[in-house]
Amino acid sequence: MTGDPIFTGPVEDHVTSDSCQRGFYADFHFECQVQHPQQEADNGARFNVSLTFDGETDPENPDTHVTTDATALTVSFPSSALKGNVGKTVSIGLN
Repeated sequence: MTGDPIFTGPVEDHVTSDSCQRGFYADFHFECQVQHPQQEADNGARFNVSLTFDGETDPENPDTHVTTDATALTVSFPSSALKGNVGKTVSIGLN
């Protein structure tokens, strides 16, 4: 890696296509960009990215963990990743 991951969010998503039936609403997500130079030798590199809440991972919520490789260095976490963790400080864990 060339630096700390860049954590962005919440990022507001576009209004859903069925908003006329259910009223206007938008969802949101968080993004994490892994700072890693993309080189052919790194094609096998894999990264485990997790949201942490007050410094702890949430093993009960699968939406809080993403494994990616060197071809997809930006990962997205849906708003459902916050379930059960409202009011806690959200950050990124990477290994």
